[in-house]
Amino acid sequence: METTLTLSSDSEDDDVTPPPAKRRSIEGVPKSFDGDKKARFSFGVSSRISEDVADSDDVEFRSTSLLKTPVSLRRRSISMSCMTPRDPSKRINEPPANQICSGFVRNEDDDDVAMREEEERDAEKETDLNLRALLSPEKKKRKEKITEVQNEFYGVYCLISRSDRPCYKNRCYIGYTVDPNRRIMQHNGGRFKGGAKKTDSRGPWDMVCVVHGFPNHVAALRFEWAWQNPTVSKTLKEKNLKKERKETPFAYQLRIACQLMNSDTFCRFALTFRWLITKEELPFPTSCPPPEHIKLKYGKVKKEMSLVPAKREDYVEMGECRLCGNDIEKVWSLVRCISDTCHSHFHSKCLAAHGLKRKNEYTEHIFPLKATCPTCGHFFLWGDVIREQRRIIKISTKCAEEFRNLVVRKDLQLIN
Repeated sequence: METTLTLSSDSEDDDVTPPPAKRRSIEGVPKSFDGDKKARFSFGVSSRISEDVADSDDVEFRSTSLLKTPVSLRRRSISMSCMTPRDPSKRINEPPANQICSGFVRNEDDDDVAMREEEERDAEKETDLNLRALLSPEKKKRKEKITEVQNEFYGVYCLISRSDRPCYKNRCYIGYTVDPNRRIMQHNGGRFKGGAKKTDSRGPWDMVCVVHGFPNHVAALRFEWAWQNPTVSKTLKEKNLKKERKETPFAYQLRIACQLMNSDTFCRFALTFRWLITKEELPFPTSCPPPEHIKLKYGKVKKEMSLVPAKREDYVEMGECRLCGNDIEKVWSLVRCISDTCHSHFHSKCLAAHGLKRKNEYTEHIFPLKATCPTCGHFFLWGDVIREQRRIIKISTKCAEEFRNLVVRKDLQLIN
């Protein structure tokens, strides 16, 4: 059936006859709305309720009644679709009572059961809290932490460039380090990896040799600066060292190092000259070979670690000085014989004075180059005694408070 819709417009003059209305057929639109009961948005309200509302003369009652939907006919969310209806015969997919959310509507018969279950759960929680307050949880036993300290190392090294560029090939670089294995990687990594400005983009570099055994970093830095500036340093300025015509850059640096080890400033140190790359070994110059007490070693430098004991039996008391007989009160004033069988303790000042008197050098020097133990007669270099003293001090700073006035036993092995 074809339906039509009349469209009209208002006019200012009532006498003027309006133009004929344009008629247009719109599919699906009713011709009139006289029989509309206005119950389209009731979501399933029965026809009886809609008719009663429609027949009512009260317009306000009719509008409010149409807007309100009965509770039984209101839409439910997805989570409420499985709830139990009021009618027991229509129970479909009813979940267990303990799984129903507290905000959902429950059956009147299940209210007492639910309240009882909730009270029981609250009572269980209270008992758990009381037990938790009374009984502390068991603590897991922590593993004993092994504390170690690294033995001091102060070295001055020499690098040789292996660059393909002729302007940098076979050039040498002198530097100071406490860890040669790490330092060579920094130089080859560039400035952003910790290398020096003078070695950046001029490598790769090889660390050929290193001089170590200095008592502290100050002595090592002084040796480095004198090795880098032989014409300016007071130690070598008078010798007027210059590179010879047919002498390689590394041979020239080796000659400077030998002159420094023989100088008055460094000749009394118990130093070690180590060849890191044995293929690059050169004979020492005959005019100035290293002193006799200088040790010659080969191979890479290994880190030496000292264990910090946590037991009382690993320590001994300082006792008294074997020379003056007075008690040794401070760890930093203690030195001991480096022999494995001798356990004699001395004041550093007393042992140094004893060594100088034996060599008749008391008026010229502060410490002896080498001496013998007054107890066992063991020969030692003074630099080795000082390194052992530094090891004792480092361990004492890391040990427990109860062992601060004790000394670590000598027979404890080093950890490589």
